[in-house]
Amino acid sequence: MFIFKVFMVIYLLTLQILLANSYCTKSLVPALYVFGDSTVDAGNNNNLNTPAKVNIFPYGIDFNNCSTGRFSNGKTFADIIALKLGLPMPPPYMGVSTIKRYQIVSGINYASGSCGILNSTRYGECLSLNKQIEYFTSIVTNDLPRNFRSKAKLSHYLSKSIFLLSIGSNDYMLNYFKQEMVTNQKGNHEEFANYLLEQLGFNIKKIYDLGGRKFVIIAIGPIGCIPDFIDKNSRSKDCNEDMNQMVKPFSNKLPWKLRELTTQLSGSVFTILDSFKMFKKIKNSSEKFGLTNIWDSCVGEGGKPCDNRKQYFFYDSAHNTEATNEIYANMCFSGRHACFPLNIEQLVHTD
Repeated sequence: MFIFKVFMVIYLLTLQILLANSYCTKSLVPALYVFGDSTVDAGNNNNLNTPAKVNIFPYGIDFNNCSTGRFSNGKTFADIIALKLGLPMPPPYMGVSTIKRYQIVSGINYASGSCGILNSTRYGECLSLNKQIEYFTSIVTNDLPRNFRSKAKLSHYLSKSIFLLSIGSNDYMLNYFKQEMVTNQKGNHEEFANYLLEQLGFNIKKIYDLGGRKFVIIAIGPIGCIPDFIDKNSRSKDCNEDMNQMVKPFSNKLPWKLRELTTQLSGSVFTILDSFKMFKKIKNSSEKFGLTNIWDSCVGEGGKPCDNRKQYFFYDSAHNTEATNEIYANMCFSGRHACFPLNIEQLVHTD
């Protein structure tokens, strides 16, 4: 069984690389590059010394029944967006050999579980956002030029590609909240949000300087609504609003920060997925979206997954099911309310 699992992981990685090599004009954009944390990690943590890895059952049960390292039962938000763009799912950077990396022109996934915007945010070894961009810099400098005849063609390719960032939650869960518990003091939420946004902006500028122009930013969602942190009593369950109030300054200020970057970075375009708004929308009419349980983890005691995974919002105590990722991706890609000021389809057609 172990050998079979290893074979399947190698097979899937090879398949993604082959698909990447078959990039053609049918795709809506040349490439999708993914940066972030466990919400979009495609298996980078499999190759790191960290307890934050999920290359075991029951993860991947709906991904050809193979635990690739995705923190879900199936595809992530980034995977689904890639397919909607007509691209193969970006393979994890750490899962592609050095000699093969130059061949991939349809995008790479650098996301790493437990990482955050800050270098100090981590649970074991992980690829910090700074490190992820360092690896992307190497790709742009050393690998991609082998596929383009001129700097102008490479620049055009990067300007038309999409750069997706889903990161920041761990800066609260594994950093800010823990500091509060140790000091028994509530720090200044506004100041911490401002600092995170400043660091996020600094990293976005790095990607811009390398050629990125089109960005999709996944805003931090209501952390107080995940199974790990919800308020539970004998009769009902609800979000931990004290926790949500600590996070909201970041989400509220993110649009302003990106507007500021738009004025500073000529030709840059941003769209934001409002995770707070999306969760509230689903919570208030969950059955409309085909979900019957938005509070509990699908994975129960002993690691046994629920049978009706398409009806659960959360797969484990902190991560979405593939069904939830599909809802978010569908609405962000072509809907009118999830992502603003543009959906991804509109972002694709911006100059």
